[in-house]
Amino acid sequence: MELKRYVDATPFIFGDFELRELTPDAFDLASFAEIIVPVGADRTPRESTKDHRMYVCLVGDIRFEVNGETFHLTPGDVLHIANGEMYGFHNGGYEEGRLLLIRVPGPSLPGSVQL
Repeated sequence: MELKRYVDATPFIFGDFELRELTPDAFDLASFAEIIVPVGADRTPRESTKDHRMYVCLVGDIRFEVNGETFHLTPGDVLHIANGEMYGFHNGGYEEGRLLLIRVPGPSLPGSVQL
């Protein structure tokens, strides 16, 4: 058993975003992170290198582009992106967005980050 407290997960800046890695150290099958997406922030399109990448919208209205198709995520929505798919996102809303990112498998190296 391992408890990872939100307040103990030190946030760090990754481009336009603030990221808080929430994965317990004992768990290596997947990883979990909160991404704070400021108004106007963009994630430049890139190819997913994870088998599964799931974004759960917690707050805001985040526009995703996946393989040329547009999706607007609002609270409670879940978007799955598979390995090899091209994706990017943008917060064009009026409030800071928050996403929960679930990656399978988890980061390749301890401390590595991939939005």
